[in-house]
Amino acid sequence: MPSPPGLPFPRHPFVGPVDSLPETLWREIDNLVPPSLSILLPALNEEHGVEAVMKRIPRSTLKRNGLSFCVYLLDGRSTDRTRAVATKLGAEVFVQTGHGKGSAFREFVPKIKEDFTILLDSDGTYPPEAIPELVEALGDESPVVLGSRLRGSIGEGAMSGPNYVGNLLLSRFASFLFATPISDVCSGMWAFVSDRLKSLGLTANGFDLEADIFAECALRRIPILEIPIRYDRRIGEPKLRLKEGFRIAFALLKKRLRSSAGPTVQKRAFWSRWFGPARESV
Repeated sequence: MPSPPGLPFPRHPFVGPVDSLPETLWREIDNLVPPSLSILLPALNEEHGVEAVMKRIPRSTLKRNGLSFCVYLLDGRSTDRTRAVATKLGAEVFVQTGHGKGSAFREFVPKIKEDFTILLDSDGTYPPEAIPELVEALGDESPVVLGSRLRGSIGEGAMSGPNYVGNLLLSRFASFLFATPISDVCSGMWAFVSDRLKSLGLTANGFDLEADIFAECALRRIPILEIPIRYDRRIGEPKLRLKEGFRIAFALLKKRLRSSAGPTVQKRAFWSRWFGPARESV
């Protein structure tokens, strides 16, 4: 039966103006849905390391903190039991089509649906127990969080003297090159707000992935918060060689030079900053 003329349309006494109803409902729905986390474990023939890392993920703490989470194994086509072990322990397996750690990470990033992302090496060197602390530190002011080994503690035999010096020099070189301080540019433990991670123009294929992440954040002026972590001895045979350090340094330099290869004014400003005023050719 239509309302009598001149009377307002009947409205539920507990509902606000019709215009604000959708926004109010969406806000309430957002509050009911727990934040989500993806934990990414790049791996190539790391069956023992993957097992140890997955067993140490603090699942009860994450749930207690109101986080729903999923573990993803980014597999580089392992020939041992890495995929079987990860599946048995509850991980979802993604087998990359390309080659290298960086390639696997770049392939998977567009598939991330969770709010936050953790990148964690699967060789047992980094502490899964620190995941809640890194995620808790994420926010608008700190969309990227780095677990720093060189600001934390290093277990006996976990890092040789030459490797320590190499990591220190690479970090100082990266800090100088991008005018952005970082203590541990090659750390294998990072946390991200997923939307900010997806905004990075990553190009790394191999072990230069972490340096590439740093460079992209520096170029886009995305702040990186550092949290000290413990670094332990690797499970299984080491895969990094000295030459990887030179490759990472070259990748950083190439990224910096490409970023300055835009307008002529930008290019000259970069070169004059580090090498003095450029001379005009005659």
